[in-house]
Amino acid sequence: MLKRVMTVLLPSPMLIRLVVTTALAGAGGCASQISPTSPMLGRIAVLPPSDATGRPLSEMRGGTDGYDAPSQSLATLLAVEAGQQLARYGFDVVDPALVASTTRGRVPSSPDSAAEIVRSTKLNTTALFIRVRRWEFPYSTMRTNEILVSLDAMLVDPTSGRIVWQVHRPTKPVPLHGALVGGQADAVAVQEVMREVLAPLRRRPPQ
Repeated sequence: MLKRVMTVLLPSPMLIRLVVTTALAGAGGCASQISPTSPMLGRIAVLPPSDATGRPLSEMRGGTDGYDAPSQSLATLLAVEAGQQLARYGFDVVDPALVASTTRGRVPSSPDSAAEIVRSTKLNTTALFIRVRRWEFPYSTMRTNEILVSLDAMLVDPTSGRIVWQVHRPTKPVPLHGALVGGQADAVAVQEVMREVLAPLRRRPPQ
């Protein structure tokens, strides 16, 4: 299994504290790299997630024979939850309806395309690009108490195309704290995963 790797680009006041925290975390924790030259994030537009090949994210859940499909797609669940988490942390998140209308529903296939999509909207926002590498039940059953998930999340500066923050979540189970069916399992897993990967941004955002 891949070690969890997290790259965070934040202003210098947090540099020493985060490096020390990383050292104490050890091999099982998050390895962080910080640059003191990160630009302000400003507003954030959450773009539709893609799969590992760069295509629009389809339902990747396996082993349930389509039982209890979620009322919302996995891509929608992830984008909505990511926006809600960022808003809770104090970031100015662009309304999803505005993102959908100005981008015409385009799905980024890479950080570069995410920057190009947002740049073309003239919204002057940082782009959140999510790439889901794996999302599936561990067994061929209708119920599960965990989902196997691997994904990348990146904040991209639309002007330069530079990744200003990123995290890679290697494949590992997301505990659901009980046996759930299909769509219920996805919804709970989405909340857990977004809370986990966006946790480093739980701070007062730049002004």
